[in-house]
Amino acid sequence: MSVLIKDVGAGLEVLAGRRGLKRVVSSPQIIVPELSSHMEGKGWASSIIYIRPSQNAYLCSLPRYERLKLVQAITAHKPACFVVNSSGICKELLGKADSLKIPVLKTGDIQQLTRALIEKLSPRASLHGVLVQIFGLGTLIIGKSAVGKSEAALDLLLRGHKLVADDVVVLEKTNHEIIGRPIDIGSDLLQIRGLGIINVRALYGESATVSWCKIGVVVELEEWQTGRQYSLIGLRERRYRLMGINLPYLKLAVKPGRNMATLVEVAAKNQLLKQQGVFTARDVNKRLRKKLVR
Repeated sequence: MSVLIKDVGAGLEVLAGRRGLKRVVSSPQIIVPELSSHMEGKGWASSIIYIRPSQNAYLCSLPRYERLKLVQAITAHKPACFVVNSSGICKELLGKADSLKIPVLKTGDIQQLTRALIEKLSPRASLHGVLVQIFGLGTLIIGKSAVGKSEAALDLLLRGHKLVADDVVVLEKTNHEIIGRPIDIGSDLLQIRGLGIINVRALYGESATVSWCKIGVVVELEEWQTGRQYSLIGLRERRYRLMGINLPYLKLAVKPGRNMATLVEVAAKNQLLKQQGVFTARDVNKRLRKKLVR
């Protein structure tokens, strides 16, 4: 994936290299070099280079010959652009960047630029399901159509949890994590068969929804099948591979009389306990083994 400088740097002040605003950025990582030490320049090509105020001051403090030499070394790696957030930029850098059509942009918020870059370059996909934030844990509920995913989500909302997305969940991979969010038209909406589309925010208030969350567990709902063996202990941890990342996963059977919202809520809370090192099934298994040894 790639994005143009003019798109990711929209609204930033252009100090030099305006003719290069159509240069391509292919890396979501902003490189922060140490100009005062040896620079390999690995991965600089088509990347954004952020020159901190201290590094800019160092560059400006060098004799003119050394400044020219260092600027030549920096620009030789063909970065997509340079970003600064201080005044008094070295004129040799501005001149060289302008001649090579490498934009030099000034921003007051490097974190905002980083977020914009990650958002535009992060791999994306979509999935049929419902995403609910339960006790702060992003819980992705999947399963066949009409199995009861949205109904379970509605029940979870009544318990004080938050809806992220219903029907179509937009997935973004960033920093070895999967972020889930709704499509633009589906934000705050929940579709219930027989009831229609409801506006969760209007019905339950601002606190009932959240615009995005990290997915921490995947729960699949399926119709109860007579004769199929379902886990009674939960000793084995299963994984669901999503965009190259293995996420904790479990399958729950839907059957009359079973409160699926309660089960999903407990599954999320149990996953939070596992993250804290509390694995009930393993603890029970250890105690049983000790009993058998005696």
